[in-house]
Amino acid sequence: MGLFDLIIARATCPSCGYFQEWRVQYRYGYCWHHEYRLGDRICWFDPPGRPAPLSDDGENVGGLVTVPGFVESGCSKCGLGEGAVLWFRDNVVHAMEITLSERGGEWERLEPSSGWMRFWSRRVAGSANEDRLELSCRGDRWTVAVADGAGGLSGGAAAARAATSAMAALGAERELDADGWCERLSQLDRELEAEPRCGETTLVVVQVSRGELWGASVGDSGALLVTPDGPIELTAGQRRKPLVGSGACKPAIIPRQPLSGRLLVATDGLLKYTSLATINALAGTGNVKTAVEALIQAVTLPSGNLPDDVAVVLGERVG
Repeated sequence: MGLFDLIIARATCPSCGYFQEWRVQYRYGYCWHHEYRLGDRICWFDPPGRPAPLSDDGENVGGLVTVPGFVESGCSKCGLGEGAVLWFRDNVVHAMEITLSERGGEWERLEPSSGWMRFWSRRVAGSANEDRLELSCRGDRWTVAVADGAGGLSGGAAAARAATSAMAALGAERELDADGWCERLSQLDRELEAEPRCGETTLVVVQVSRGELWGASVGDSGALLVTPDGPIELTAGQRRKPLVGSGACKPAIIPRQPLSGRLLVATDGLLKYTSLATINALAGTGNVKTAVEALIQAVTLPSGNLPDDVAVVLGERVG
């Protein structure tokens, strides 16, 4: 069955009308025995399109969603009450109702969200397999982290994995401004330098919420906005070296700005082997899933191999 999360809230017993606090288990989102209350924002961690076992339950669709649950113990007065219905609005615990019998079935979307994000992502190995990507979402705030471990140095893949995992987890916990992300990348730089198993890596972190984006970057991985008028390079001012893990990196900010068009974050396995004009054209065509597949195909050699590892994330506002 896997893990579950828990909502603790006061509700009325449907049998005797007694009003008390209930503990309700459910499976929706990133379940890891988290405890939530009404008004809390739940978390998601699996980027779609990644060929790996998913640990999230359900689908991060936003809007008003109803989810079945079951109570840990019945009413303290009459002993009844086995199931529950939970409502989430844009990943915020909205309401809870206790039922007399355990509810079956799956989650159901009742209303769409206005301005929700839809992402698709892929990571494809060229040779060294040192690219990494992670996405997290809490409430309506998304954090995207993409990294390319430095080739020719030991521990590049470990550094990229540690960097993306740490940044996605931090973004799920809090919202930092662009300067705050620069400070955090500098701190991570020192942490990786002190870790013998980790080498050096590029890193791009972008947070998206309420129709705006911001973040920070180091190296030659990049982020851009895909628009009908052409690409807008968000990381044009970044420094290619020193990398994160060197102990001397100089992060560049991605200033807070409106999310116009689609957001693309990728390693140089994509950015180096085709033009920005081609990337903008392919990334802006079709849905985000087919666009990502077209981008990977654009840098695939006639042999079917890739000249370098590729990690790419493409997102857009929907609704």
